[in-house]
Amino acid sequence: MIMIAMLGIMVGMVAPTVSKDISHSRVNSAAQVVAADLEQALSLAGRQRRPIRVVFDGAAKEVRLFDRVTGQVISRRALGDVSDYKLYSVAGSPSTVDLLPQGVVTAPTIVTLSAAGYSRRVTMTRGGYVRVSP
Repeated sequence: MIMIAMLGIMVGMVAPTVSKDISHSRVNSAAQVVAADLEQALSLAGRQRRPIRVVFDGAAKEVRLFDRVTGQVISRRALGDVSDYKLYSVAGSPSTVDLLPQGVVTAPTIVTLSAAGYSRRVTMTRGGYVRVSP
């Protein structure tokens, strides 16, 4: 009986740490995926010789890629409750950016992803350089 009580106390002490580590891992994974999506969109714009529009939808917590000429959805990445990442917020500044076939971006972009008090930023310069930062 004493062993069960001690085991319960130990599990109670470890659970908050595990939960925090899981949320940090989810945010880090989501940041890497968004960075890869942006790099892929830049590559796609160059290969197809057509501009790609990226929309960061904070309300739906998703990133969408569109063919700017036809308006066709190329990709939709959910990052909120319906995804494996379960992020609390996804904020892009600006919320819409165009990636041109020459490898340039219409505006420098910062995407902030956060969950459980932890956040990561994905930045993209006008020259198309993408990186993940704390």
